[in-house]
Amino acid sequence: MLPRSAVATSLSRCISTAFRAPVATRTFSTSLLRQKIEENISGARLQEMLQKQDTKPLLVDFYAEWCGPCKMLSPILHKLATTPDLVGGKEVDLVTVDVDSHMETAQKYGIRAMPTVIAFKDGKQVTSFVGVLPEAQLRQFIEAL
Repeated sequence: MLPRSAVATSLSRCISTAFRAPVATRTFSTSLLRQKIEENISGARLQEMLQKQDTKPLLVDFYAEWCGPCKMLSPILHKLATTPDLVGGKEVDLVTVDVDSHMETAQKYGIRAMPTVIAFKDGKQVTSFVGVLPEAQLRQFIEAL
């Protein structure tokens, strides 16, 4: 048998924790992320992805290693593509194409300035933008796809 003080102490701990506000909450999701993110793909790989594309939009980020604005845009695109909750639950795939390594692909899509992002849906180009957009505008861009 436990001494009376031990019972009182354990009982007071149970009662005090039951009425305490949670310090932090932790959430998780059991659903699988189905986003594809591929870096520096070739023109052939892009064509293959476009031919097999379903209804989920594909963002193609045309960039150059030496391009400062490209380095600012890339992390924001990556964040939005991997976190559908930030863009109204919209799931998108993201690929990047280095215009210096894949000049023929850049020419095919008429890339004249970097960064250029082209959105494809059902294998067809639907919209694009050139330059760096603020995160809020990027969210709107993705949500509208």
